Amino acid sequence: MFYGPFRAFRPRHPLARLLSGVLGIIAVLALIAVGMFALAALAIGGGLLLLVNAFRSARPPAASSNAQTAPAPPGVIEGEFTVIQGAASTRDPSTAAH
Repeated sequence: MFYGPFRAFRPRHPLARLLSGVLGIIAVLALIAVGMFALAALAIGGGLLLLVNAFRSARPPAASSNAQTAPAPPGVIEGEFTVIQGAASTRDPSTAAH
């Protein structure tokens, strides 16, 4: 057995043992109940946060939804791009395809 300075107190009287056991079980059940309430609160809060973000990111329909744009000519890929200013290209410009 462990006979160090951190030995747990254990009563000798049978009723005191029973009472300490019942109190221990009640303490464990109380911690579980508090944990369940905390879990429920986090789940509800997370759901509300997702709902608010979904409504916030929803955009109203465009005012000119009936107007259609002309289709792009064949061989043209439509999209957006960003020009990045960086180091000079290592390719030789004289060999670039036009």
